[in-house]
Formats: sequence, structure tokens, C-alpha cells
Amino acid sequence: MTRTLMLLLGVLAATAVPAQAAPIEFLPIGTWQGQVTAGQDPPHEATFQFTGAGKVCLTFGRPGEASGSGTGTWHRAGPNQFTYALTHDVNLPDGTLVAYVTVHHTASQHRDRFTSFGRTDVTDPDGKPVKTVQSSVIATRTGQTHPACE
Repeated sequence: MTRTLMLLLGVLAATAVPAQAAPIEFLPIGTWQGQVTAGQDPPHEATFQFTGAGKVCLTFGRPGEASGSGTGTWHRAGPNQFTYALTHDVNLPDGTLVAYVTVHHTASQHRDRFTSFGRTDVTDPDGKPVKTVQSSVIATRTGQTHPACE
């Protein structure tokens, strides 16, 4: 009887434990360094941060180059897939705001690498449409910590 009771308690305990979320290696959580290609523009480097709460942050640019930053959201879209949307600014080296860029991408992830494709909409600082182009990202995870991007 004691053995049966122990077995029953073990089964109940096992079923009461909530299912674990996917391991971080199968989620985009962390910091990524990526190569961004948008339309006919030359490719550029960007840093992406994906949080466990569904936020994505992007920064790009080096001293003396155009730069920008922005935020958005990401959502899991299936096994090894996610979508993200974000808006960032584009500033000249002197700090002059020249555009806003909105990105809508679908990504495929294989552990510490993702590729994404989608649409990029560019507006001028007043919000008037400038162009819409297809864009892509190839990125490698550089850190698996839970970033607290702003």
C-alpha cells in the first residue's frame, strides 16, 4: 500500500509541475549582431536585443556614420520561428534626424543564428512616406542573457 501511495503521489506531483518554456537556445532572447540589407542600400551592421517579455531593441552606427536606435515587439511564430516589428530613427553623424524606418520581419532561428526577411518602410522626419523595400537580416547571438533594452 505504501508503495502504491508513493507511486500515486509521484504521478500527481509530475502532472502538477507546469510545462517548461522552450530552452533559450530555441528562443531569440539575448543580444545578436546582424548584417542588415535593405533594398539597394549597402548592408550595415546592427545590434538586436530580444527580451523574454517580447520586446526587441535595435541600435546601429559607428562614430562618423549614420546611426539610429529603436524598439518594437517580437512574437514566437512556431518551432524555431518568430516575427518582429520595430521602428527606429536614422540620424546623420552631426545628429540631424533624416528618417524613421519601420521593419516587419519573419525569422527562422537555428540555435545561435537567425535569418529574417520582410518589409521596410521609410518615412521622412515629418512622417511622409519615402519608400518601401524588401529587407533581410543575418544575425549571430553574442549573448544569452535576458537584456533589459529600453
